[in-house]
Amino acid sequence: MKKLKFVIAGFAFIFFSCDKDNETTSNSFSSTDETEICIIDLINSQKNGISKSNAAIINWPRWETGQVIKIKFLDGTETQHEIVKKYAAEWLKYANLKFEYVPKDQDAHIKIAINMGSKLWSQLGAIPMYPSPLYSTVQNTPTMRLGAVTDVPSSRTTILHEFGHALGLEHETKNPDANIKWNLSKVYDYFSYEQEWTREQVDLNVINKASSTNYSEYDPLSIMHYSIPAFLTTNEVAVYSANQLSEIDKKYINKWYPFPIISVLESGESINDLPWNKRIKSPNGKYSLEFDNGLLQVIDSTDNKVIWKAGDSNYRRKSSCYFESTTGNIIIKGAKLSTLPTTITWTSNTVGFPGAKLYLRDDGNLELVHFGIVRWSSTKGKI
Repeated sequence: MKKLKFVIAGFAFIFFSCDKDNETTSNSFSSTDETEICIIDLINSQKNGISKSNAAIINWPRWETGQVIKIKFLDGTETQHEIVKKYAAEWLKYANLKFEYVPKDQDAHIKIAINMGSKLWSQLGAIPMYPSPLYSTVQNTPTMRLGAVTDVPSSRTTILHEFGHALGLEHETKNPDANIKWNLSKVYDYFSYEQEWTREQVDLNVINKASSTNYSEYDPLSIMHYSIPAFLTTNEVAVYSANQLSEIDKKYINKWYPFPIISVLESGESINDLPWNKRIKSPNGKYSLEFDNGLLQVIDSTDNKVIWKAGDSNYRRKSSCYFESTTGNIIIKGAKLSTLPTTITWTSNTVGFPGAKLYLRDDGNLELVHFGIVRWSSTKGKI
């Protein structure tokens, strides 16, 4: 669930996931069904003056858009540090934030433990800097633990997942739109064995929905969704852990930490592979120009509604969309099968306007402008 929290400064709940390093014993629950789950630290939350029985409804702060988040490692090797940096940077392709890694003896917002402590966890949301003397308790206390870090898919999953929490994302199973058909008796037994949770903890961390209006549609492919064995659901539908960000993860982290709006596309650019910090939006931010599955679309972000589109989704394989600088023509290509050559599925038919620019207006209209004159628009076609 793409849900961000606000907090009264100085207080924090800490979320944990199960410790995969612990030995498992023979039981009716197979070790292959082990799930990675971040849980609420109920003991510490009960000591917090602002805590409630359902901590998921507490408001937390998000980072400031464009903020430099200072991060340091409290232990681990240089090789492990570089692996963490590599995978954590995936979030920065879609979120307008910056990570600055500082030495251990400097103050930081996020303080990462790799070996010290136990389990896998991260504090949720923005963390005040708490400037303090060298080697103070605060600056030596982890706000995230990643466990054994190696360059393998499971570490990538853990790093992306825990950094998602650090950016303010909740678990996807708590999404109010999630309609998981839990087999409650098996769920309680399973988590009692795997995590030693009480029914209250299972309800809090797995079953109960979060009370919020700030969430996306349910996304079983989210990096924030832990795995669910099929036997825990009445319809035997399983969800497997992801090791990469889903399209909805990318879209909603960008929504919460947006890049500065760019409303003009220069000719000579490939629309299908624009980086997220160069994607086109209307000046008012309401509309966006997107290319996906062979379709060029203008989307109303208020309700995710497509108001204009061109192309053919049947030719989505190897699809591309290019705005030619020498002609001013917009060309969409694609193939029905990956083994077939691409073919043109749509053009704006605007040859003869080299150096034209494409503008996305506040009303969602897409206009091709050449020397100040509108030569084509998504509402009228060639003019």
